[in-house]
Amino acid sequence: MTLKWQGKPVFYLSFLQGKIMKRILTFVVVIAVAAFLSFIAFTFLTENESDYPKSVIQTKLFSDILGEEREIIIHLPRNYDSTLTYPVMYVLDGGSQDMHIAATFDVLTTAGYTPKTIIVGIPNMTGENRERNLTPPYMLTDNDDKNSKLGEADTFIAFMESELFPFMEDHYRASQIRLIGGNSRGGLFVMYSLVYKPDLFTARFCFSTPFWRQDNILVSKVDNFLNSIDTLNTFIYMSAGENETENIKNGLSKMTKTLQEKSPVGLVFHADYTPKAVHQDNAILSASTGIARWSEYIKQ
Repeated sequence: MTLKWQGKPVFYLSFLQGKIMKRILTFVVVIAVAAFLSFIAFTFLTENESDYPKSVIQTKLFSDILGEEREIIIHLPRNYDSTLTYPVMYVLDGGSQDMHIAATFDVLTTAGYTPKTIIVGIPNMTGENRERNLTPPYMLTDNDDKNSKLGEADTFIAFMESELFPFMEDHYRASQIRLIGGNSRGGLFVMYSLVYKPDLFTARFCFSTPFWRQDNILVSKVDNFLNSIDTLNTFIYMSAGENETENIKNGLSKMTKTLQEKSPVGLVFHADYTPKAVHQDNAILSASTGIARWSEYIKQ
């Protein structure tokens, strides 16, 4: 006699559970290895003040919208094939954040876990540029100075959409699948892009983002936006270090609650607290988890 539970043979259930556990174990092992190797690569490049490898393309693009020349750092995937098209992940704070993101993709694609992806780092050029370009237009560029200027992230999005994307599509095999990642202030830009141009990116990654600033104004903007729509086919990953400030962690908690309560059909999001991570290393340690979760998302 075959034992059954809810109509399924017990041996079948055991087999299914084994497959699920194996998949979970594979996921954990892959992201752990990716995080470790990315951290080692990032540390080596930083400590040795090394230039990028020859395979990385450093070029410049003059922007009529911004009225200035901008540097672009392009990491082509291993064995790049000009007959194929690739997703593109745009990484803010290029010159630092793009290195570990590219290393993570390299590990995960080599393992066959993640599709090969072009990584584009966008350097800030100056500190003033960073404050202006990455801050939403309804937020102060200096949170401690009530007289500081408002951000101009809307203008920077226009630069990306009208100049940077066409440049990548004209010169490289860039597909219409676009991702964007931002750390700290860069995460404000990433989440602002959801409200301002929801269809511009298919996936968004926010690391150590100060959502708490100005009485959680960005959380309120996201809340209002989600109330206005019924469907939203996009992926969001957010993380904060377990040892970051209470402001950072509380901001992430409030944004997570908003996404949980107002989530429209099609929205998939994950929020993590990275064990023992601080503001300086959370993005490096959690990027592998976010990218692996995105890989699972696109396989569904």
